[in-house]
Amino acid sequence: MELDIKQDINLLSLTGLGQSGLYNLGNTCFLNTAIQCLSSVKLLSAYFISDQYKEDLNLDKNEEKFVEEYARLIKVVWRDNCSIRPLLFKKTLGEFYDAYIGFRQNDSAEAYCKIIELLHEGLTYEVQLKDAESPPVSLYDKIKQAALVSWKNSYENNYSIILKLFYGQFCSRIKCDNCKNVSKNFDPFSIINLPVDEKTNTLEDCINRYVVSEDMHGDNTISCEKCKKKCTGKRKTTVWRMPPVLSLCFNRFDDRGRKINKYIDFPLKCNFSNLVEKPSDKKSIYELVAISNHSGGLLGGHYWAYGKGTNGNWYEYNDSTVNEIELSSLVSNNAYYLIYVKKGLTTEVIIS
Repeated sequence: MELDIKQDINLLSLTGLGQSGLYNLGNTCFLNTAIQCLSSVKLLSAYFISDQYKEDLNLDKNEEKFVEEYARLIKVVWRDNCSIRPLLFKKTLGEFYDAYIGFRQNDSAEAYCKIIELLHEGLTYEVQLKDAESPPVSLYDKIKQAALVSWKNSYENNYSIILKLFYGQFCSRIKCDNCKNVSKNFDPFSIINLPVDEKTNTLEDCINRYVVSEDMHGDNTISCEKCKKKCTGKRKTTVWRMPPVLSLCFNRFDDRGRKINKYIDFPLKCNFSNLVEKPSDKKSIYELVAISNHSGGLLGGHYWAYGKGTNGNWYEYNDSTVNEIELSSLVSNNAYYLIYVKKGLTTEVIIS
């Protein structure tokens, strides 16, 4: 299915724009950073700037109010390079999540996901998702059919452009040590939390640690559908459906809440072949468009963003201050979550 975004806004006409700062209203750097990361997804910003979102607005849901406020903010961000006080946007977000009512520090990755979730809910519509084209024959066909059924059951009556862009699908395989039965579960995601430890030095290391088989025992034993009892086993999670906009978060806080300030190298372009299963996704190239950074600890600190402009240059969005930066500044031990966009997204997106 091709992603239908009308080209009412030519992205080239926005060159040099989008470098607006956002005032810190009191510990709201986490929210400013999430907004700037989303703003850096150019196709999504063009969707709101061109008012195409109004065709999809779900007036039967309360979240349509949030969508309208987000659209208003993004239009101002891209209209002039200025400094903006996003007080009404924050107030509207607080109407849906109590954690954002006051001026406490919050997690930027969580705020990023909440904004995506609210945009999705406010833009939903019903759609007929196609079934598998033919009866399953091979093991791959059976997995593909099970994934389609799960996706259809979850979203046929709750579809949106946000779902098309930001949501992917995990495939979790659980193997019972007792009977060797393998069961598969498919779950949606909007962000992937990657492990960070002393052995992870690159993004690829983090992904390899993420997809490794995990022993399920003790409090984490599995409920085997064949044995009809609790058993030890192994679980492996990969990505079955890759979203056009891939969000990856480094899990920099351990079980005790201590910050892991480690340098993790990551590329500007990547195909993520070690993360995905579908052959058609293994060759897709993704380009980095935004980075959320964090300094400090769990109970305090500061967030700021790096974003790639329409002119190809990179900018630092540190609350109300915006400055152009060198590529050498992008990778550091402050990187918290990364936003990658599938190459060619502005012209065509195929979601099978």
